[in-house]
Amino acid sequence: MRTIVIGCNHRTAPISVRERLAFDDQSCVAALQRFREQHAEAEALILSTCNRTELYLARPVYAQPRLQEAVKFLADVRDIPPHEFTECVYHYEDLEAVRHLFRVVSSLDSMVVGESGILAQAKHALEVAREAMGNSAVRRLDSLFQRAFNAAKEVHSRTQIAEGHVSVGSIAVDFARQIFSHFNDKTALMIGAGEMGELTLKHLIEFNPRRVLVTNRTFSRAQELAERIGAEAQPFDDLIGLIASADIVLSCTGSPDPIITKATAADVPARRQYRPLLLIDFAVPRDIDPAVGDLQGLFVYDIDDLQRVTDQHAAERQSKIAESEQIIDAAVLEFVQWQGKRDVGPVISAFNAYLAEIGQGELEWLIPKLTDCTDHERELIEQMLHRVIKKVMHAPTKTLHTKGKDGKAHIYAATLRTLFDLVSDD
Repeated sequence: MRTIVIGCNHRTAPISVRERLAFDDQSCVAALQRFREQHAEAEALILSTCNRTELYLARPVYAQPRLQEAVKFLADVRDIPPHEFTECVYHYEDLEAVRHLFRVVSSLDSMVVGESGILAQAKHALEVAREAMGNSAVRRLDSLFQRAFNAAKEVHSRTQIAEGHVSVGSIAVDFARQIFSHFNDKTALMIGAGEMGELTLKHLIEFNPRRVLVTNRTFSRAQELAERIGAEAQPFDDLIGLIASADIVLSCTGSPDPIITKATAADVPARRQYRPLLLIDFAVPRDIDPAVGDLQGLFVYDIDDLQRVTDQHAAERQSKIAESEQIIDAAVLEFVQWQGKRDVGPVISAFNAYLAEIGQGELEWLIPKLTDCTDHERELIEQMLHRVIKKVMHAPTKTLHTKGKDGKAHIYAATLRTLFDLVSDD
Protein backbone atom coordinates (compact mmCIF):
# COMPACT_ATOMS: atom_id res chain seq x y z
CA MET A 1 0.00 0.00 0.00
CA ARG A 2 1.13 3.53 -0.77
CA THR A 3 0.56 6.52 1.50
CA ILE A 4 -0.07 9.87 -0.19
CA VAL A 5 -1.12 13.31 0.97
CA ILE A 6 -2.08 16.33 -1.11
CA GLY A 7 -3.17 19.65 0.27
CA CYS A 8 -2.53 23.31 0.91
CA ASN A 9 -1.94 25.29 4.08
CA HIS A 10 -1.32 28.78 5.43
CA ARG A 11 2.17 28.80 3.92
CA THR A 12 1.23 27.76 0.39
CA ALA A 13 -2.24 29.27 -0.09
CA PRO A 14 -3.87 32.57 0.88
CA ILE A 15 -7.09 32.47 2.86
CA SER A 16 -9.05 33.30 -0.30
CA VAL A 17 -8.06 29.84 -1.60
CA ARG A 18 -8.21 27.95 1.69
CA GLU A 19 -11.75 29.04 2.44
CA ARG A 20 -12.93 27.68 -0.91
CA LEU A 21 -11.32 24.30 -0.22
CA ALA A 22 -12.56 24.09 3.38
CA PHE A 23 -14.87 21.25 4.48
CA ASP A 24 -17.34 21.08 7.32
CA ASP A 25 -18.39 17.66 8.67
CA GLN A 26 -21.37 17.32 6.36
CA SER A 27 -19.47 18.13 3.16
CA CYS A 28 -16.57 15.96 4.32
CA VAL A 29 -18.80 12.89 4.78
CA ALA A 30 -20.39 13.46 1.36
CA ALA A 31 -16.98 13.82 -0.28
CA LEU A 32 -15.57 10.66 1.31
CA GLN A 33 -18.62 8.63 0.35
CA ARG A 34 -18.22 9.87 -3.20
CA PHE A 35 -14.54 8.90 -3.08
CA ARG A 36 -15.44 5.40 -1.90
CA GLU A 37 -17.78 4.95 -4.84
CA GLN A 38 -15.08 6.03 -7.30
CA HIS A 39 -12.08 4.23 -5.76
CA ALA A 40 -13.19 1.13 -3.88
CA GLU A 41 -9.63 -0.16 -3.39
CA ALA A 42 -8.34 3.03 -1.76
CA GLU A 43 -8.74 4.68 1.64
CA ALA A 44 -9.22 8.42 2.16
CA LEU A 45 -9.37 10.96 4.98
CA ILE A 46 -9.85 14.72 4.83
CA LEU A 47 -8.24 17.01 7.40
CA SER A 48 -9.73 20.51 7.13
CA THR A 49 -8.91 23.30 9.59
CA CYS A 50 -8.65 27.08 9.43
CA ASN A 51 -5.07 26.70 8.20
CA ARG A 52 -5.14 23.66 5.93
CA THR A 53 -7.12 21.26 3.79
CA GLU A 54 -5.40 17.92 3.20
CA LEU A 55 -6.50 14.68 1.54
CA TYR A 56 -4.76 11.58 2.90
CA LEU A 57 -4.81 8.42 0.77
CA ALA A 58 -3.75 4.81 1.22
CA ARG A 59 -3.99 2.67 -1.90
CA PRO A 60 -2.41 -0.36 -3.59
CA VAL A 61 0.72 0.51 -5.56
CA TYR A 62 -0.85 0.17 -9.00
CA ALA A 63 -4.32 1.42 -8.09
CA GLN A 64 -5.96 4.81 -8.40
CA PRO A 65 -6.22 7.67 -7.67
CA ARG A 66 -2.91 9.08 -8.84
CA LEU A 67 -1.90 12.67 -8.09
CA GLN A 68 -3.81 14.36 -10.89
CA GLU A 69 -6.92 12.31 -10.17
CA ALA A 70 -6.75 13.24 -6.48
CA VAL A 71 -6.46 16.94 -7.34
CA LYS A 72 -9.39 16.62 -9.70
CA PHE A 73 -11.40 14.92 -6.97
CA LEU A 74 -10.83 17.88 -4.63
CA ALA A 75 -11.73 20.30 -7.42
CA ASP A 76 -14.94 18.43 -8.20
CA VAL A 77 -16.21 18.06 -4.62
CA ARG A 78 -15.51 21.74 -3.85
CA ASP A 79 -16.67 22.91 -7.29
CA ILE A 80 -13.44 24.81 -8.00
CA PRO A 81 -11.59 24.72 -11.34
CA PRO A 82 -8.25 22.95 -10.70
CA HIS A 83 -6.16 25.73 -12.22
CA GLU A 84 -7.39 28.11 -9.52
CA PHE A 85 -5.60 26.25 -6.72
CA THR A 86 -3.08 23.75 -8.14
CA GLU A 87 -0.18 26.19 -7.74
CA CYS A 88 -0.87 26.16 -3.99
CA VAL A 89 -0.96 22.37 -3.68
CA TYR A 90 1.83 20.27 -2.18
CA HIS A 91 2.00 16.50 -2.15
CA TYR A 92 4.07 13.89 -0.32
CA GLU A 93 4.36 10.14 -0.82
CA ASP A 94 5.23 7.20 1.41
CA LEU A 95 7.92 8.05 3.99
CA GLU A 96 7.62 11.81 3.40
CA ALA A 97 3.83 11.61 3.66
CA VAL A 98 4.21 9.86 7.02
CA ARG A 99 6.70 12.48 8.20
CA HIS A 100 4.39 15.29 7.09
CA LEU A 101 1.44 13.88 9.03
CA PHE A 102 3.51 13.37 12.18
CA ARG A 103 4.70 17.01 11.97
CA VAL A 104 1.17 18.27 11.38
CA VAL A 105 -0.37 16.39 14.30
CA SER A 106 2.54 17.39 16.56
CA SER A 107 1.76 21.05 15.63
CA LEU A 108 5.19 21.69 14.09
CA ASP A 109 3.47 22.65 10.83
CA SER A 110 0.87 24.86 12.52
CA MET A 111 0.71 28.62 12.24
CA VAL A 112 1.11 28.62 16.02
CA VAL A 113 3.80 26.05 16.81
CA GLY A 114 2.82 23.99 19.82
CA GLU A 115 -0.92 24.58 19.66
CA SER A 116 -2.86 21.55 20.85
CA GLY A 117 -6.01 22.06 18.80
CA ILE A 118 -4.67 20.26 15.73
CA LEU A 119 -4.43 16.96 17.62
CA ALA A 120 -8.14 17.09 18.47
CA GLN A 121 -8.95 18.14 14.89
CA ALA A 122 -7.00 15.20 13.46
CA LYS A 123 -8.77 12.77 15.80
CA HIS A 124 -12.10 14.23 14.71
CA ALA A 125 -11.11 13.89 11.03
CA LEU A 126 -10.41 10.20 11.62
CA GLU A 127 -13.80 9.74 13.27
CA VAL A 128 -15.53 11.44 10.33
CA ALA A 129 -13.66 9.14 7.89
CA ARG A 130 -14.76 6.10 9.86
CA GLU A 131 -18.35 7.32 9.79
CA ALA A 132 -18.28 8.05 6.07
CA MET A 133 -16.39 4.98 4.83
CA GLY A 134 -16.65 2.38 7.59
CA ASN A 135 -13.94 1.27 10.02
CA SER A 136 -12.62 -1.50 7.80
CA ALA A 137 -12.32 0.89 4.86
CA VAL A 138 -9.77 3.13 6.63
CA ARG A 139 -7.76 0.55 8.57
CA ARG A 140 -4.41 1.54 7.02
CA LEU A 141 -4.99 5.25 7.64
CA ASP A 142 -6.31 4.44 11.10
CA SER A 143 -3.00 2.74 11.97
CA LEU A 144 -1.05 5.65 10.53
CA PHE A 145 -3.01 8.29 12.43
CA GLN A 146 -2.83 6.36 15.70
CA ARG A 147 0.96 6.34 15.39
CA ALA A 148 0.86 10.07 14.62
CA PHE A 149 -1.20 10.71 17.77
CA ASN A 150 1.32 8.79 19.85
CA ALA A 151 4.20 10.77 18.35
CA ALA A 152 2.41 14.06 19.07
CA LYS A 153 1.86 13.11 22.70
CA GLU A 154 5.53 12.24 23.06
CA VAL A 155 6.59 15.54 21.49
CA HIS A 156 4.35 17.57 23.79
CA SER A 157 5.32 15.68 26.95
CA ARG A 158 9.09 15.62 26.33
CA THR A 159 9.63 19.12 24.92
CA GLN A 160 6.91 21.18 26.66
CA ILE A 161 6.46 22.88 23.30
CA ALA A 162 2.82 23.58 24.19
CA GLU A 163 3.66 25.70 27.23
CA GLY A 164 2.48 29.32 27.30
CA HIS A 165 0.20 31.04 24.79
CA VAL A 166 0.06 28.60 21.90
CA SER A 167 -3.27 29.00 20.14
CA VAL A 168 -4.61 31.14 17.34
CA GLY A 169 -6.85 32.81 19.92
CA SER A 170 -3.93 33.78 22.15
CA ILE A 171 -2.05 35.11 19.13
CA ALA A 172 -5.11 37.20 18.22
CA VAL A 173 -5.09 38.73 21.70
CA ASP A 174 -1.35 39.41 21.44
CA PHE A 175 -2.04 41.09 18.11
CA ALA A 176 -4.67 43.31 19.74
CA ARG A 177 -2.20 44.22 22.49
CA GLN A 178 0.17 45.55 19.85
CA ILE A 179 -2.55 47.98 18.79
CA PHE A 180 -4.05 48.92 22.19
CA SER A 181 -1.72 49.73 25.06
CA HIS A 182 -4.41 48.87 27.61
CA PHE A 183 -7.85 47.23 27.65
CA ASN A 184 -9.44 48.56 30.84
CA ASP A 185 -11.56 51.08 28.91
CA LYS A 186 -12.33 48.74 25.99
CA THR A 187 -15.36 46.60 25.13
CA ALA A 188 -14.60 43.29 23.45
CA LEU A 189 -17.13 41.27 21.46
CA MET A 190 -16.71 37.60 20.62
CA ILE A 191 -18.88 36.31 17.78
CA GLY A 192 -19.12 32.54 18.10
CA ALA A 193 -19.27 30.28 21.14
CA GLY A 194 -17.05 27.39 20.10
CA GLU A 195 -13.83 26.12 21.63
CA MET A 196 -11.72 28.67 19.77
CA GLY A 197 -13.88 31.52 21.04
CA GLU A 198 -13.64 30.31 24.62
CA LEU A 199 -9.85 29.95 24.49
CA THR A 200 -9.54 33.42 23.00
CA LEU A 201 -11.70 35.06 25.65
CA LYS A 202 -9.82 33.33 28.46
CA HIS A 203 -6.63 34.99 27.23
CA LEU A 204 -8.34 38.33 26.70
CA ILE A 205 -9.86 38.43 30.17
CA GLU A 206 -6.36 38.24 31.66
CA PHE A 207 -5.90 41.87 30.51
CA ASN A 208 -9.06 43.15 32.26
CA PRO A 209 -11.17 44.65 29.47
CA ARG A 210 -14.02 46.90 30.66
CA ARG A 211 -16.70 44.64 29.15
CA VAL A 212 -16.66 41.28 27.40
CA LEU A 213 -19.67 40.40 25.24
CA VAL A 214 -20.47 37.04 23.65
CA THR A 215 -22.98 36.45 20.89
CA ASN A 216 -23.95 33.38 18.91
CA ARG A 217 -26.77 32.33 16.61
CA THR A 218 -27.79 29.83 19.29
CA PHE A 219 -28.26 32.14 22.27
CA SER A 220 -28.11 29.32 24.84
CA ARG A 221 -24.56 28.52 23.78
CA ALA A 222 -23.59 32.16 24.21
CA GLN A 223 -25.11 32.09 27.68
CA GLU A 224 -23.24 28.92 28.64
CA LEU A 225 -19.91 30.37 27.50
CA ALA A 226 -20.57 33.72 29.19
CA GLU A 227 -21.32 31.98 32.49
CA ARG A 228 -18.13 29.91 32.32
CA ILE A 229 -15.80 32.84 31.77
CA GLY A 230 -17.63 35.75 33.40
CA ALA A 231 -18.79 37.58 30.26
CA GLU A 232 -22.15 38.96 29.09
CA ALA A 233 -24.29 37.01 26.61
CA GLN A 234 -26.01 39.09 23.96
CA PRO A 235 -28.63 38.15 21.31
CA PHE A 236 -27.36 37.65 17.78
CA ASP A 237 -30.30 39.58 16.27
CA ASP A 238 -28.61 42.93 16.99
CA LEU A 239 -25.19 41.92 15.68
CA ILE A 240 -24.43 45.23 13.98
CA GLY A 241 -25.47 47.16 17.08
CA LEU A 242 -23.14 45.01 19.18
CA ILE A 243 -20.30 45.61 16.74
CA ALA A 244 -20.90 49.36 16.90
CA SER A 245 -20.69 49.25 20.71
CA ALA A 246 -17.38 47.36 20.80
CA ASP A 247 -13.77 48.42 20.42
CA ILE A 248 -12.46 44.94 19.63
CA VAL A 249 -14.42 42.36 17.65
CA LEU A 250 -13.19 38.77 17.49
CA SER A 251 -15.07 36.43 15.18
CA CYS A 252 -14.88 32.67 14.71
CA THR A 253 -18.07 30.95 13.56
CA GLY A 254 -18.74 28.04 11.24
CA SER A 255 -20.70 30.11 8.76
CA PRO A 256 -20.03 29.22 5.10
CA ASP A 257 -20.61 32.87 4.11
CA PRO A 258 -19.58 36.23 5.63
CA ILE A 259 -21.82 37.33 8.49
CA ILE A 260 -20.52 40.92 8.32
CA THR A 261 -20.46 42.68 4.95
CA LYS A 262 -19.67 46.20 3.87
CA ALA A 263 -23.36 46.84 3.26
CA THR A 264 -24.53 45.60 6.67
CA ALA A 265 -21.75 47.47 8.48
CA ALA A 266 -22.11 50.68 6.49
CA ASP A 267 -23.49 52.81 9.36
CA VAL A 268 -21.11 51.43 12.04
CA PRO A 269 -18.50 54.23 11.65
CA ALA A 270 -21.10 56.97 12.17
CA ARG A 271 -22.67 55.17 15.12
CA ARG A 272 -19.21 55.00 16.69
CA GLN A 273 -18.52 58.67 15.88
CA TYR A 274 -15.66 57.34 13.75
CA ARG A 275 -13.67 55.98 16.67
CA PRO A 276 -11.29 53.14 15.60
CA LEU A 277 -12.68 49.59 15.65
CA LEU A 278 -10.43 46.53 15.47
CA LEU A 279 -11.97 43.43 13.89
CA ILE A 280 -10.01 40.15 13.97
CA ASP A 281 -11.48 37.34 11.92
CA PHE A 282 -9.92 33.92 12.44
CA ALA A 283 -12.67 31.89 10.80
CA VAL A 284 -12.19 29.91 7.58
CA PRO A 285 -14.27 30.57 5.52
CA ARG A 286 -14.07 34.18 6.66
CA ASP A 287 -16.82 35.74 8.79
CA ILE A 288 -15.97 39.30 7.78
CA ASP A 289 -15.91 40.47 4.18
CA PRO A 290 -12.49 42.12 3.61
CA ALA A 291 -14.32 45.09 2.04
CA VAL A 292 -15.52 46.04 5.55
CA GLY A 293 -12.00 47.39 6.04
CA ASP A 294 -12.76 50.08 3.45
CA LEU A 295 -15.13 51.77 5.90
CA GLN A 296 -13.67 54.68 7.85
CA GLY A 297 -12.16 53.69 11.17
CA LEU A 298 -12.76 49.95 10.74
CA PHE A 299 -9.57 47.88 10.67
CA VAL A 300 -10.08 44.26 9.56
CA TYR A 301 -7.49 41.53 10.00
CA ASP A 302 -7.87 37.87 9.07
CA ILE A 303 -5.95 34.80 10.14
CA ASP A 304 -3.23 35.35 7.56
CA ASP A 305 -2.53 38.79 9.03
CA LEU A 306 -1.62 37.13 12.32
CA GLN A 307 1.34 35.43 10.65
CA ARG A 308 3.76 38.21 11.69
CA VAL A 309 3.06 37.51 15.36
CA THR A 310 3.32 33.76 14.92
CA ASP A 311 6.68 34.03 13.12
CA GLN A 312 8.10 35.71 16.22
CA HIS A 313 6.48 33.00 18.36
CA ALA A 314 8.12 30.23 16.30
CA ALA A 315 11.54 31.87 16.58
CA GLU A 316 11.24 31.87 20.36
CA ARG A 317 10.53 28.11 20.34
CA GLN A 318 13.25 27.12 17.89
CA SER A 319 15.17 24.89 20.32
CA LYS A 320 12.01 22.97 21.20
CA ILE A 321 11.18 22.60 17.50
CA ALA A 322 14.59 21.01 16.85
CA GLU A 323 14.10 18.55 19.72
CA SER A 324 10.60 17.76 18.45
CA GLU A 325 11.91 17.03 14.96
CA GLN A 326 14.30 14.42 16.38
CA ILE A 327 11.43 12.70 18.20
CA ILE A 328 9.38 12.69 15.02
CA ASP A 329 12.25 11.30 12.92
CA ALA A 330 12.54 8.36 15.31
CA ALA A 331 8.77 7.80 15.32
CA VAL A 332 8.62 7.92 11.51
CA LEU A 333 11.43 5.37 11.19
CA GLU A 334 9.72 3.06 13.67
CA PHE A 335 6.42 3.30 11.79
CA VAL A 336 7.98 2.75 8.37
CA GLN A 337 9.81 -0.35 9.57
CA TRP A 338 6.64 -1.69 11.18
CA GLN A 339 4.63 -1.00 8.04
CA GLY A 340 7.35 -2.60 5.93
CA LYS A 341 7.00 -5.83 7.88
CA ARG A 342 3.24 -5.72 7.30
CA ASP A 343 3.75 -5.27 3.56
CA VAL A 344 6.52 -7.87 3.29
CA GLY A 345 5.28 -10.71 5.51
CA PRO A 346 2.15 -11.71 3.57
CA VAL A 347 3.78 -11.55 0.14
CA ILE A 348 6.79 -13.62 1.26
CA SER A 349 4.43 -16.25 2.65
CA ALA A 350 2.42 -16.19 -0.57
CA PHE A 351 5.58 -16.52 -2.70
CA ASN A 352 6.81 -19.42 -0.59
CA ALA A 353 3.42 -21.15 -0.90
CA TYR A 354 3.45 -20.51 -4.67
CA LEU A 355 6.86 -22.16 -5.11
CA ALA A 356 5.95 -25.03 -2.75
CA GLU A 357 2.77 -25.71 -4.72
CA ILE A 358 4.70 -25.85 -7.99
CA GLY A 359 7.35 -28.08 -6.42
CA GLN A 360 4.75 -30.44 -4.97
CA GLY A 361 3.04 -30.71 -8.34
CA GLU A 362 6.29 -31.56 -10.08
CA LEU A 363 7.15 -34.07 -7.37
CA GLU A 364 3.81 -35.81 -7.79
CA TRP A 365 4.46 -35.96 -11.54
CA LEU A 366 7.98 -37.33 -11.11
CA ILE A 367 7.69 -39.98 -8.38
CA PRO A 368 5.34 -42.38 -10.27
CA LYS A 369 7.80 -42.39 -13.14
CA LEU A 370 10.62 -43.58 -10.89
CA THR A 371 9.59 -47.21 -10.54
CA ASP A 372 12.60 -48.25 -8.47
CA CYS A 373 12.64 -45.16 -6.23
CA THR A 374 13.30 -46.05 -2.59
CA ASP A 375 11.93 -44.11 0.38
CA HIS A 376 15.41 -42.74 1.02
CA GLU A 377 15.75 -41.53 -2.57
CA ARG A 378 12.32 -39.93 -2.39
CA GLU A 379 13.36 -38.15 0.78
CA LEU A 380 16.51 -36.85 -0.93
CA ILE A 381 14.45 -35.54 -3.85
CA GLU A 382 12.11 -33.76 -1.44
CA GLN A 383 15.09 -32.25 0.43
CA MET A 384 16.59 -31.08 -2.86
CA LEU A 385 13.28 -29.48 -3.80
CA HIS A 386 13.10 -27.75 -0.42
CA ARG A 387 16.68 -26.45 -0.83
CA VAL A 388 15.93 -25.09 -4.32
CA ILE A 389 12.85 -23.24 -3.04
CA LYS A 390 14.82 -21.83 -0.11
CA LYS A 391 17.60 -20.58 -2.40
CA VAL A 392 15.13 -19.04 -4.85
CA MET A 393 13.41 -17.31 -1.92
CA HIS A 394 16.62 -15.93 -0.40
CA ALA A 395 17.37 -12.95 -2.66
CA PRO A 396 13.81 -11.52 -2.92
CA THR A 397 13.25 -12.04 0.83
CA LYS A 398 16.47 -10.19 1.68
CA THR A 399 15.61 -7.35 -0.71
CA LEU A 400 12.10 -6.96 0.67
CA HIS A 401 13.30 -6.79 4.26
CA THR A 402 16.03 -4.28 3.33
CA LYS A 403 13.57 -2.06 1.48
CA GLY A 404 11.22 -2.25 4.44
CA LYS A 405 13.66 -0.01 6.34
CA ASP A 406 13.35 2.91 3.91
CA GLY A 407 9.62 2.83 3.23
CA LYS A 408 9.86 1.21 -0.22
CA ALA A 409 8.95 -2.38 0.63
CA HIS A 410 5.40 -1.98 -0.65
CA ILE A 411 6.63 -1.21 -4.17
CA TYR A 412 8.80 -4.35 -4.37
CA ALA A 413 6.14 -6.46 -2.67
CA ALA A 414 3.53 -5.28 -5.19
CA THR A 415 5.90 -6.03 -8.07
CA LEU A 416 6.54 -9.57 -6.81
CA ARG A 417 2.82 -10.09 -6.27
CA THR A 418 2.07 -8.90 -9.82
CA LEU A 419 4.84 -10.89 -11.53
CA PHE A 420 3.78 -14.20 -9.97
CA ASP A 421 0.06 -13.46 -9.63
CA LEU A 422 0.25 -14.02 -5.89
CA VAL A 423 -2.76 -13.81 -3.62
CA SER A 424 -1.99 -12.43 -0.14
CA ASP A 425 -3.61 -10.36 2.58
CA ASP A 426 -2.46 -6.74 2.76
